[in-house]
Amino acid sequence: TGALFHTQGGLDIDASCRVLRVDGRPLANLLAAGGAARGVSGNAVWGYLSGNGLLSAVAGGSIAARTAASLTPAPSAYTGAAPRIRR
Repeated sequence: TGALFHTQGGLDIDASCRVLRVDGRPLANLLAAGGAARGVSGNAVWGYLSGNGLLSAVAGGSIAARTAASLTPAPSAYTGAAPRIRR
């Protein structure tokens, strides 16, 4: 049978789902949501409300996707063109 699991705790994130360092600064280009991130229930057993696991996965995933789309890609040598094979 299938089941949903809910974590209490996880990675600290900000309102944009960016993973935070211990000192509160965001790590570059690292996002988390759902079970990987500290959810809206907090980090103690008594903070759990039924459905919050799914809520943080859906809403957090949407927020993380918008944040990821707004990130500036790192410079790369990749040009997007397929390499030419000489025969």
